[in-house]
Amino acid sequence: MIKTKINKGDKVVIIKGEGARWMDEGGKEQRICTVLKVDRVKGTVILDMPQSKTKKSERPVPLRGVEQWKTARYNPKTGEAGGLKVVKRPIHVSKVKVVEKGPRREYGKA
Repeated sequence: MIKTKINKGDKVVIIKGEGARWMDEGGKEQRICTVLKVDRVKGTVILDMPQSKTKKSERPVPLRGVEQWKTARYNPKTGEAGGLKVVKRPIHVSKVKVVEKGPRREYGKA
């Protein structure tokens, strides 16, 4: 188990790896991501990175180091289409830095 101060809902910036190269629209600052899930056993986080705007005719391109393509087969029971899908990839906790703490949840309050 890894002890970390990163929690779900925090705003973070990637400081190492391929995801650190992605900049804002202005090109001066790094993109700020939101933490979706923290796995304290493996020491990884899953980030939600804001996508740049694309046209409807263009398919989304996964961000290297943060997302990846996943091949999915057609599922006749649920009617889910097959093909390539963008899937979130976990990043190690040491490669992100907290920019802004998220709202804290209170437990036991009704």
